[in-house]
Amino acid sequence: MTTLTVPDHGACHTSSGTMESLVMTRQKNWKALFTDAAGLAFAAIWATRGATAAQLPKPVVVASLAVISLILLAGFAYRDLIQCRPEAVQDAALLQRVKIMRIVAITVMITVVRSAHHAELLYPLLGCIIGLSYIPMGRAMQEPVHIIVGGVIVGISALSFLLPEPLHLEVAGFGTALAIWVGSVLRLRNSGTFSVPPRNALPS
Repeated sequence: MTTLTVPDHGACHTSSGTMESLVMTRQKNWKALFTDAAGLAFAAIWATRGATAAQLPKPVVVASLAVISLILLAGFAYRDLIQCRPEAVQDAALLQRVKIMRIVAITVMITVVRSAHHAELLYPLLGCIIGLSYIPMGRAMQEPVHIIVGGVIVGISALSFLLPEPLHLEVAGFGTALAIWVGSVLRLRNSGTFSVPPRNALPS
């Protein structure tokens, strides 16, 4: 009898050896990595806004953001594609509603801000919307770190309203980016990404 062998091109190992289970698991992990990468890109954009307002040297800013983003992205890639420990979504319907409402809220906010000719409010308000969206997202994924990060971002954005230009953008930019970066480290730690299994441990 001829045995069909499914090549393992980075797919997660599961208890079921069928081709379908391998493909489905691999798709889920890539989707999780894409989501994590989008969050890191958002943090880099905010940090760039803060650095621009602070008039920091561009080469230093670009190099710093590249190092931080790549290190965290490597951690998420290791977690999502090698360890196969992406954060599970407990309430997919709630998560989908959050994504839709976030897009709607951002669109409405941009329209209102431009109509009122108050461009200085764009980024603080954007931070508030993003921060608020993290809270139900954390509930949908049963991840307390998302809830904490969301609350911190909302607080930072609210504080920036009280500050003069360009200080308000510096605080909003660097504060939001730092909150996301620290949250990413905590999420990786909670997922066991930094733990090293014993050498004699049997593979799962």
